[in-house]
Amino acid sequence: MGRAAVTGGTGPSRRRSLGRARAATMIALFVLALVFASWAPRVPQIKTDLRLGDGRLGLALLGAPVGAVLTLWLVGLAVSRFGSVRVVRAALPSYCAVGALFPLVAGQWSLFALLFLWGATSSGLDIAANAQAIGVERGYGRPIMATAHAAWTAGALSGAGIGTVAAALAVPVGAQFAVLGGIGLAVALPATWWMLPDPAGPMAEASGERSGAQPAAGWSAPAAVAEQSRARGRRRWSARFAALCAVSFGSFLCEGVAADWSAVYLAEVTGAAAGVAGAGFVAFTVCMFAVRLVGDRAMAQYGPPRTVRGCTAVAGVGFAGALAVGTLSFGSAAGVIGFGALGVGTACVAPAVFSTAGRLGESAGTSIAVVSTVGYTGWLAGPPVVGGLAELVGLHRALTIVLLLLATIAAFAPALRSPRADPAADERVSGPPATDTGGPETDVGRPGTDVGRPGTP
Repeated sequence: MGRAAVTGGTGPSRRRSLGRARAATMIALFVLALVFASWAPRVPQIKTDLRLGDGRLGLALLGAPVGAVLTLWLVGLAVSRFGSVRVVRAALPSYCAVGALFPLVAGQWSLFALLFLWGATSSGLDIAANAQAIGVERGYGRPIMATAHAAWTAGALSGAGIGTVAAALAVPVGAQFAVLGGIGLAVALPATWWMLPDPAGPMAEASGERSGAQPAAGWSAPAAVAEQSRARGRRRWSARFAALCAVSFGSFLCEGVAADWSAVYLAEVTGAAAGVAGAGFVAFTVCMFAVRLVGDRAMAQYGPPRTVRGCTAVAGVGFAGALAVGTLSFGSAAGVIGFGALGVGTACVAPAVFSTAGRLGESAGTSIAVVSTVGYTGWLAGPPVVGGLAELVGLHRALTIVLLLLATIAAFAPALRSPRADPAADERVSGPPATDTGGPETDVGRPGTDVGRPGTP
């Protein structure tokens, strides 16, 4: 697909190009979640097979977030330098192949090493696919991030269901991931040819601010005034980026708790059977998927801050109630409902954070890398924090940290307001408002915008 197919014309050809790119991005996000989510229901079995306590398991589970965090910045630079499509094509094969190495795991540190590799390759696919999604969103000229991330959630739901069935049937972990990885690669790699081509050269230089490209039509302010405006914008965005990072941190940590500890909680605290323990993560992903299907519409009507706050309120009430009755006879059912409520609370957070961050920085790739790094740090902190607290006060009480995280997300939700609502932001990114009303037709390939961007699941 040539670049002209996306940036030129107004007819069906352009719409088809955007539709195919959107589909390809959703396929990549689906495969990303499918493979990794099938791991969550197998955690109790791995814990038993390797004879790990809560603390040692928590340290081993650090491998994936450590690998992701240590490579996120490199991925952001790679996306800026080579483009999102090339990074997706490089990350897919390695990501899909890592899971087949599970038969080599023999203890805590070999599990850590394997998860490290998995986290590193997943961050490459994650950031690059989300970078592509931002470019597609700009082409459409309307929100699509929540529905794009719904594909990720659908993959997570499918993976969790597959993992739960595989656990009940005692399918070897290595065989499970070898099959899923092979199918995922066969489906997703050919679809990358539908993705939007990235601008030539570093994406960070695609903005006229750094590459010397001519400003958008109608922008005639002196260079000194423009530089002062950009400086004021950077000061504002530093505080806003900090708030976005706080939201990202809380959301990723909540998702990490659901992925890593939901099955363990249901098995050990509520007494759920092995085949039922994975239902907590299934409920989490089902509710997240349902909310994301309507998330774009809700955020367009009520705004991201109000939408996110409403969802976190539902999550806080539901999860607190589940913990309160966790040791009763119906604790397992309540636990499943509680993790489902947690899925509602976090459903729109990542799409809103990525979409907002992708419009604040000079390069969508590097901006998403910033909030993703902090988010993955939350995922990084989750296993040892929950595992350490579980050693001290028990897993039941340790999970009350989720309520604090939900309160943090709600407190900093105002940072998720649309950057386009701030005239100074429009001046800094694309000139005066008059040049930003050209609709989707002029939004892709225009100086000052990125056609790709990183950042989901």
